[in-house]
Amino acid sequence: MRRPFKPVRTVTDPTGETWELYVSRVALPAWKQGGYNSLLDEPAMGGGWGRDSVLELPFALIGFLWSSILVPFLRLLFLTPFAVVKGRRSQSARIQAMCFSGFDRETRTWTTTIDQVDSVLEEIALGLQQGKVVQPTGAIYSGEQDD
Repeated sequence: MRRPFKPVRTVTDPTGETWELYVSRVALPAWKQGGYNSLLDEPAMGGGWGRDSVLELPFALIGFLWSSILVPFLRLLFLTPFAVVKGRRSQSARIQAMCFSGFDRETRTWTTTIDQVDSVLEEIALGLQQGKVVQPTGAIYSGEQDD
């Protein structure tokens, strides 16, 4: 049995970067922030920082916390059980290769079936060691994401 939140494999590419390979059947919902920013959306009266805009600052802070932290967290908390149930019923598995360099994270994702996970994982690990993005037989490459 694979332990969650622990890489299944760790490989090093030719440039010396370390890649961690994770296998999961669950695709967690993405974090989506709200688009409201009262400091940018509604300019202060008179075009500058006056007494009115200083009084609005606590409300702007509450609006930021609400739309950027609280609502996305509650959305994630609500949707996660549905994602877990859907993933457990699915016959597909996601393989994610993550490279952490400094403050940046690069993620590459493949999708395959449960019975082909081991062979696809081996091909991906060999490709990363050679510095290549591979397309294993029986897997779909979903792309690369930089955070």
